[in-house]
Amino acid sequence: MTKSREPIARNARGARSINRILDAAARIFGREGFQGASMSAVARAAGVSKGLLHYHFDSKEHLLIEAQRATFRQIHERFEERYRAGMIGLDGATEVLDNLWEAIREMRSWAPFMVEILALGAHRGPFRAYLDEFVAESTQLLQTGIEAVFSDQHDDLAIPPERLARLVRTSMFGLIVELAYAKDDEAIGRVDQTYLDLRETFSTIALRRNP
Repeated sequence: MTKSREPIARNARGARSINRILDAAARIFGREGFQGASMSAVARAAGVSKGLLHYHFDSKEHLLIEAQRATFRQIHERFEERYRAGMIGLDGATEVLDNLWEAIREMRSWAPFMVEILALGAHRGPFRAYLDEFVAESTQLLQTGIEAVFSDQHDDLAIPPERLARLVRTSMFGLIVELAYAKDDEAIGRVDQTYLDLRETFSTIALRRNP
């Protein structure tokens, strides 16, 4: 369990502090870049002490992962609102994909840092534990979304929801890498087209086709 979860579970004041920190980190990382940003700047922007910031987050890498985790949770919350309104089936699933891709594109400036973090995750230690937890939770959120939108079509899925979720998560991580290496508008356009190709492929293979 990461440090950030314990105070959230204990009281609402801790949850508000966490949210302010994550919002501030998103703004500063996006403006200054990962290397240019500092934990002190994040603390000032969030209106918390540096000690409190370090109590919740060990490092900038940890903070970046938790900001990404918060984004995945927000996407899932928006999906749940649509699901409760009756958005189901393949159309619902592709809308979930679109929401996820939109969030990734909005955080394009973070893509190089996410690539760096994924590389750092190859090494064992506390940081690897944070990354493993992020990957596990993001995959579970995708799986929950897939199970919900295909609640009446589980038997028609080409592969089980947990495997479909891993396929989507792996594909999205690959697109993040592509974004990190995109140096101009033309290259970014090719990444956008790759997402559209992924979306079309998902629409084609998600459900078994009856003979």
